[in-house]
Amino acid sequence: MPEFADSTTTELERKLVPLRVVALTETVTYCVLFFFWVTGNRPGRLLMGSAHGMVFLAFAAMVLGVRADMGWSWKYAAAAIILGPVGSVMVYSRLRREGVPTQA
Repeated sequence: MPEFADSTTTELERKLVPLRVVALTETVTYCVLFFFWVTGNRPGRLLMGSAHGMVFLAFAAMVLGVRADMGWSWKYAAAAIILGPVGSVMVYSRLRREGVPTQA
């Protein structure tokens, strides 16, 4: 039996918690990757580039997965994905500010 069987939260609410974590992680991994790129640290850049790529793909998939339920337009979802770390901060702040829509 799933651990949320007796929970009063909706499926969308359970999806938004990991999305907030991944949005912040995407920004942090990008900043670390940028640091390694600027300092010329090739091993750090290769390792962090791989980690950031995986986190970015997870972020993009999660944004697309909740887009319709949250009432976000395709333009907003595309902007959040294309803008990378800025887009992930946009998503994080919007989730924090608006939360789950009442019609969801």
